[in-house]
Amino acid sequence: MTDTGDTPAAAGDGSLPKVTALVLAYGMLISAIGNNFLITILPPLGREMDLGEFQVGVILAVGGAFMLITGPFWGRMSENIGRKKVIMLGSVGYVLTTAIFAFTIDLRLAGALSASVGFIALIAIRGLYSLTSGAIYPATMAMVGDMTSREKRAGGVAMISAAWGFGSVIGPAIAAMFSSLSPTAPFYVVTVMGVAMVGFYFFYLQEPVRHREPEKTGFRHIITPKVLSVVSGFALLILGNVSMMVCLGFHFQDTFGFDTAQTARNVGIALMASAFMQIIIQVGIIPRLKWSPRRMINTGMPVAMIGALVVMSAPSFTVAVGGMMLFGLGGGAGWPAYMTASSLAAGIHNQGGMAGLTSAFQAAGFMIGPIIGTLAYQVDGSYPFIMCASLLFVTIIMANTLPMPTADEVSG
Repeated sequence: MTDTGDTPAAAGDGSLPKVTALVLAYGMLISAIGNNFLITILPPLGREMDLGEFQVGVILAVGGAFMLITGPFWGRMSENIGRKKVIMLGSVGYVLTTAIFAFTIDLRLAGALSASVGFIALIAIRGLYSLTSGAIYPATMAMVGDMTSREKRAGGVAMISAAWGFGSVIGPAIAAMFSSLSPTAPFYVVTVMGVAMVGFYFFYLQEPVRHREPEKTGFRHIITPKVLSVVSGFALLILGNVSMMVCLGFHFQDTFGFDTAQTARNVGIALMASAFMQIIIQVGIIPRLKWSPRRMINTGMPVAMIGALVVMSAPSFTVAVGGMMLFGLGGGAGWPAYMTASSLAAGIHNQGGMAGLTSAFQAAGFMIGPIIGTLAYQVDGSYPFIMCASLLFVTIIMANTLPMPTADEVSG
């Protein structure tokens, strides 16, 4: 059975229609900002709220826990009620919970809430944020799968990855630029940007053609050895990245003696440098190469490993930024490699379910990463970086020993 919507499945050449591509890219950018600026600003801000490293890690991890639960749900909901409706629900939740999170921090800094009450409240709000905004990613990726041909899939995925990478640049920049006004000013700026996202989705996004054959949909048709190898590798990639990123603020503050404002600004600079290299790879190189996911992983992950170890041992902040650039250069190939592989491995009839499953495995990385990263940092400041490099090495082994989509599948 084929569900028809208001737009064609793809543009004439099998790629995303331009307006749809711009709207989805902006939504991914705002989603990335919501995640990345929090990683930048919350560690030093948490110390101002009298929260320890582990408590900061718990707040960040709660988001991953809820996404782990709701990712498959939203993916299937996008099959049942439509991609646009699910994306709209997620974007409204994003705006409301981001504003409430900021207001709660203001209350704590003003002394209206105790540290323990503020901690519990932030956990609850962060959970609600992920419960709702977690709908954006799986529905977006399912829409990209609906509206691109197989040979254009990697390019469409790379576009979404680049938007996420650009959000990784803008998020830390917002944290660095507006935190000097007030500790929560970046949150309110992001809220306003989220309001624009809701408007773009509502006015410019249309429901795509979806190819549905009920007898071929459902998780029992998705969970194959190839799919499991792809989503497991993706989870490890996210786990390694997050466990390192969440500790950057603590590492810079303790190693280079930065105060809270300097830490937020310099973490932002380092993340912007890394994300800039990701954008170069994802926009300028990957769409032209038509490499298989395995080749992208084999090429990029060793460079990212070196970058993580350079950051760990950097004698100066300048060298640490250079390490982050290496990390972004190599890691920029990993995200589109796994997203392309997951879309191709699922088949045309299971894009929603596959996007939900992928989101759940990513969420596992986002949930566990802040916990083990902050715990490792409390033992030894070098451990999160060593752990990140080790996990990236495991993804290389998995990509070369377990089933993965081939270059022929990428090129159609």
